[in-house]
Amino acid sequence: MKKKPYFILLAFLATLAVSVGLAAEDVEVNAVVSANKIGVDDTLVYTVTLKGINNPTQPDLSGFNDFRITQTSQSTEFRFVNGVSSYYTNFIYYLMPAKTGTLTLPPVTYEYQGKEFKTQTFKVEVIQGSVSPPGQQTQPRRRVPSIFDDSDNFFNSPFRRSQPREIDIQLKAEVSKRKAVKGEPVLYRVLLYARNRVQSVNMASNQSFPGFWQEWFPVPQSINSERGQLDGKTYQVYEIRKAVLFPTQAGNVTIPAIKFELGLVDDGVSLFADPRQVFRSTPEITLQVAEPPPQALGLPVGDFTFEVVPDKKEVDVNDILTLRVKVTARKGNIKTLEIPQFENTDYYKIYPAKITRDNGFDQNTLSGTAEAEVPVSFKKTGLISFPALELKYFNPDAGIVVTHKSSAFSINVAGVKEKQEGAVPLAQGEIIKKGEDIDFIKKGDIYHQEDYYYKTGLFNFLLTIFFIFNLLFLLKLYVFDRYVARHPALLKKRLLNRTINRLNRVSDRGEISPILEDYLKEKAGLGLSEINNHSIEALFSKHQVNDIDIKIFIRIKSASELSRFAPQLAAGSAGAAPGGDTNDKENGNTLTHDVKQLIEILKRIDGRIK
Repeated sequence: MKKKPYFILLAFLATLAVSVGLAAEDVEVNAVVSANKIGVDDTLVYTVTLKGINNPTQPDLSGFNDFRITQTSQSTEFRFVNGVSSYYTNFIYYLMPAKTGTLTLPPVTYEYQGKEFKTQTFKVEVIQGSVSPPGQQTQPRRRVPSIFDDSDNFFNSPFRRSQPREIDIQLKAEVSKRKAVKGEPVLYRVLLYARNRVQSVNMASNQSFPGFWQEWFPVPQSINSERGQLDGKTYQVYEIRKAVLFPTQAGNVTIPAIKFELGLVDDGVSLFADPRQVFRSTPEITLQVAEPPPQALGLPVGDFTFEVVPDKKEVDVNDILTLRVKVTARKGNIKTLEIPQFENTDYYKIYPAKITRDNGFDQNTLSGTAEAEVPVSFKKTGLISFPALELKYFNPDAGIVVTHKSSAFSINVAGVKEKQEGAVPLAQGEIIKKGEDIDFIKKGDIYHQEDYYYKTGLFNFLLTIFFIFNLLFLLKLYVFDRYVARHPALLKKRLLNRTINRLNRVSDRGEISPILEDYLKEKAGLGLSEINNHSIEALFSKHQVNDIDIKIFIRIKSASELSRFAPQLAAGSAGAAPGGDTNDKENGNTLTHDVKQLIEILKRIDGRIK
């Protein structure tokens, strides 16, 4: 007991010596990168080390325009060299390249006690694909803590494996042809080859292709897979995106790479575990696009049919006839097609047409229709003929210009054309040109106008009502809509009510995830590619959401996403067993229970998230 004061004194002196050493040591700011050459699907680790700075602020990397920060971490350490201690703080950034080529990491500037420190500049070569060995992850894996995890090795969780499965997943892009004519449709498909279980697929880059008019197929609710071979291995193959591309320029036109963010789940892991995130990109594809032959210049490219049908065969000379012109594209861009038109004659007058265009997405083809409703008025009676219309186009498969003609037809126009009166002088010098502004004026009795209506009490009452209505409308437009309706509290309440109403109408588990993604995009301002279990956990934890609510929210959202790729696994993860009407009823009860849980959680967390 007598040695205790001496021990405390020695500890105090040691602490004082360390503090003095820290105060006296030099300040340094350095940076290192994990590699000088990476793939566009890899993650670059960029570490900024600050020496001799207590409680440093995070360095600013806003000048890194060619990279996107996906995750950050911080660590501290003491180093003792020759009896001198040094204090280091490491800021670690995980960067995803935005493009290929030689990219520059500019120096990072850090200010401390009036001095400015700069790191060195790095050049990193980024190539297509990945340079990491298969199964290796550069970015550390994070997951949501689970109540089923083992603690101090006392319980070993049966819901997860100690060793994650090796990642074996690739993206391929296919086109229906490598040589095409300008304006010719080319089918473009993105195929996902996976030996891992896929939970989510998000496009992480712009899907706009310069040099092409493009029509993307709708993304299905459920994506079926097929078995396929690649490099001697068997994979599950998913068609995750599909589009029809129409080249708009001749020469060598390149379809750029598209980057995807993939969420993978190991077999047997708990739904509370976060998916492993990997990035893959499709390879670039170059098409050889030729100009159409001289006789086909300016013509649509593809395969079309068309017809002209009148809505009746007989018509009164004072009535309007409607001609329906319909063009069908078996192959070709229906949205840029010009519909053949009739010309005015001495027998009839053509008015502007109402035109509608629609695309039809079949399994591997894009079809479409363009319909025009053409009003026609007649100037004379009798049997009036309409000539055949022509539609010319270039068929690239046959290599010829095709001319389609509609059928000529005649319309029996009967009746007597009502006379168009000339100008009629009116009092006070007013002139009305009948037959132009007013086609017909029907004669009637002239009513007694001695008792003016505007002098009656009813008119004054209606005028007052109209004035009050307009005043209320202006108050709503310039006061309520601008200030009251846009108040943050009212907007939050409206978003929450809209989300709850959509959840109450859910009939399938796969519908839950898009609803939650829309809520998070509007509520937290997250992009679609940023909505994953990592960001949800970080967002909810930042706003002090209950851990159990976070786990339940992520579990239900993950089960909904999983149902798109493996509906049978999603049903099992939700607690349903296969087979029978009883199980369908149980699935419905489980879905109803999950929806009720989600609604209660949203009500609790909505006020916390700003």
